Amino acid sequence: MNGLAAFLRKELRETLYTWRIWVVPGFLVFSALSAPIVTYLMPTLVSRLGSAQEGFALTVPEPTAIEAYAEYLGNLGELTIFAILIAYGGIVSAELRSGTAALALAKPLSRPAFVLSKWLSQALVIATATVVATAACVAVTELLFGSGPASATVAASALWIAYALMILAVMVALSVTLRAPAAASGAGIGVYASLVVLAQFEVTSRWTPAGLPAAGVAWIRGEPASWGPALLATALVTGVCLGLALWRFARREI
Repeated sequence: MNGLAAFLRKELRETLYTWRIWVVPGFLVFSALSAPIVTYLMPTLVSRLGSAQEGFALTVPEPTAIEAYAEYLGNLGELTIFAILIAYGGIVSAELRSGTAALALAKPLSRPAFVLSKWLSQALVIATATVVATAACVAVTELLFGSGPASATVAASALWIAYALMILAVMVALSVTLRAPAAASGAGIGVYASLVVLAQFEVTSRWTPAGLPAAGVAWIRGEPASWGPALLATALVTGVCLGLALWRFARREI
């Protein structure tokens, strides 16, 4: 694993000083701030819509901190996951096509270190940004609604981090395998769509990574949640995808 630490530092510096720092972290912060604010303003928005249209009446329940936190987790599970799928379609293939991978590998850097640095650097970015975003969401929600299930939201966010890092591993494997970033992103969207379908059935939701986001929302709502098998399955899929990426990259022409 020659050069892992040095190349990882290089990847982190590149993330901090390029467009990457604004994509997934930006979506995370947007999700964190918009969820409580939109939830808080929803009754007012609906009321004004009804008053603007004569004979149209629509009421919504009084918003709560639980709804705000659930909306935040929903944003993470949809909006931010799509950002990951699009942003990381070329996480490996883009450097292969531009020739920068060949330059890096000409130095004392092994191929496994190259691939793992790609995943580890962005995993650190996603995890750190999620911690910051969750703290911001809790602060804004507590300000607007008072006390709520903040501790459950933090735990649910930890489950989402595991799910997001699995999706990132999927994208690394796809980016190594497919030459075009758009193709990798398209395949990643197909994987995500499959997970959404699997989440609709109790058995597959319990025993596959598909059930992890729903388990987090159930925690926030105070409902029973089975998350252990889904978390183990998520860790297994992450390891398999990274192993596949290492195996495929070791045999690919640079």
